[in-house]
Amino acid sequence: MKRLLSIPLIILLLFSCNDPVEPIIDDEPENFELVDTSNLDKGFVFGMEIIDEKLFFLHENYPGYISKDGGITFSCCATGGQSRRFRPSFTNDYTIQPIQNLIGFTVFPSDLGEIRGIVLNDHLAENGDDIRLVSDTQKESIYPERTFDLNGNHLILNLIKSGHNQILILEIDFGNGFGRLEVNKVAEINPSSLDLSSEGNGLGLIIQSVKKLEDQWIAHIRKAEDGPESGDSFLISKDGSVQKLTGPTTGSPNFRFYDFAQLSTLEYLITESPIGRISYSNSPLAETKEYITELNGPLMIRSDGEKALIFIPGSEILSSLENFRENGATSHQLSELDRTGLNNSQIYDVQFFGGKVYVATRNGLFVKSQENFWEEVRLP
Repeated sequence: MKRLLSIPLIILLLFSCNDPVEPIIDDEPENFELVDTSNLDKGFVFGMEIIDEKLFFLHENYPGYISKDGGITFSCCATGGQSRRFRPSFTNDYTIQPIQNLIGFTVFPSDLGEIRGIVLNDHLAENGDDIRLVSDTQKESIYPERTFDLNGNHLILNLIKSGHNQILILEIDFGNGFGRLEVNKVAEINPSSLDLSSEGNGLGLIIQSVKKLEDQWIAHIRKAEDGPESGDSFLISKDGSVQKLTGPTTGSPNFRFYDFAQLSTLEYLITESPIGRISYSNSPLAETKEYITELNGPLMIRSDGEKALIFIPGSEILSSLENFRENGATSHQLSELDRTGLNNSQIYDVQFFGGKVYVATRNGLFVKSQENFWEEVRLP
């Protein structure tokens, strides 16, 4: 079994794909600046997502959203006790994040409402079962996990119950934003339904990564007893029906989804993990995907529509990916981008929004103009 490389080696490989190019430095280059308010300090920013002209974020002190003009609205209340091991899931109405002991989620409203919680034992336990969210011990602890996702009022999640890993889809009745949440089990995803059946007593399933695509989810799922390089990727509907997705036309037949970025109506860049393949396609669901490059590591990918940004969540490196349209799978160019002002902060998410680039880190939320973001790393 191929083992993941250590972080220093991953970063070395990440920027060894083309010959070094001396960066061009402006007379007055722009630095990243901390988005600083009385509520948003230098603490951990778990993640961000753009929904309906708003950039939602979850900071360790307060959730909120940013408008196109850069104004910040804190959407509800003080946070606390959130697990730093996971990425949050955002909708237009609610943000959810696991609590530290993994017995459930905190639910933050985007507008009028109160902070509430989903305690798994209260809604799903039978015969005194003790239920927790699955945290994959085979992953490096520096990488935030993405093993659940809220899509409208449906939640897909990976939990462990009596020593067995399950994937469930729940329907949540949020009511009027106050009082107790009602949770109903809609479906369970079984190994047999994914053609991942185990001989004997299997340990169940692990969600390696999941992300909503319109009214469904794309997920990379493997058997719990297997390593992270096993498994396949699936399109999952809210009723629990599944469709296996095929990989690129070249390379491995296994498609192990991790992230995607939409460049235009029919242009997508897609990353896989743990191999770290990047492919170019007209849809995340297309059967034909052209490889651009292959790097070790769980690569996040973002785009402003022209260039693409790749980074390893939890690392400190940002890199641009260019000329993928012109050269398809045969050539690519990776350039390390300047990070002056980020102060060696670990990077957990990046979003292009309102002509600016927002970077979520362990030490706060940073911003820089989109125009100057693509500056290559500066000479010492």
